[in-house]
Amino acid sequence: MNNTRKHPFRPMSRIALEKKGAELDRPFSALCMATLGPLGRTSNAPGTVATLLAGIPCACLLGFLPLPLRAACVAAVVLVGALAAGRAEIVLGRTDPQEVVIDELAGYLTTMVLVEPTVANVLVGFVLFRIFDIWKPWPVNALQTGLKGGAAIVMDDVAAGIYGMGILRILECFW
Repeated sequence: MNNTRKHPFRPMSRIALEKKGAELDRPFSALCMATLGPLGRTSNAPGTVATLLAGIPCACLLGFLPLPLRAACVAAVVLVGALAAGRAEIVLGRTDPQEVVIDELAGYLTTMVLVEPTVANVLVGFVLFRIFDIWKPWPVNALQTGLKGGAAIVMDDVAAGIYGMGILRILECFW
């Protein structure tokens, strides 16, 4: 069978993946999760687009859950995100590929996990998360350089989300 269908990510063949030590049964599934479908393929600022179009709706939906279940859901996104991002990194053959945006979802949900999703919290949380994600103060930058694979991709955004969560909780006391 001639597989001439163009694939937006051009995944590596199974043999090439095995040579790299990857144990991927379905690299396309990992890419879909890691890129949040088409969101990672936007040409301008895919991280910001993913945070707006996936992070904000997810944070609003999670806001209806009790805190323990909300925290468990965020932890699941972090874990699945790290696995998918690591696999996508291997398939794409690049370190921390720009189209991998599940880390943005994990980081933004971390920012929002302890607050109610009011309009003010959602918007301020978005701005705070993006500032810390772009700025990468210590230890955010240390996590990105000190870890490898999917953990490096996701955990720096989770750390940025923790900074955002802390500032958001402080600001929440004033409104």
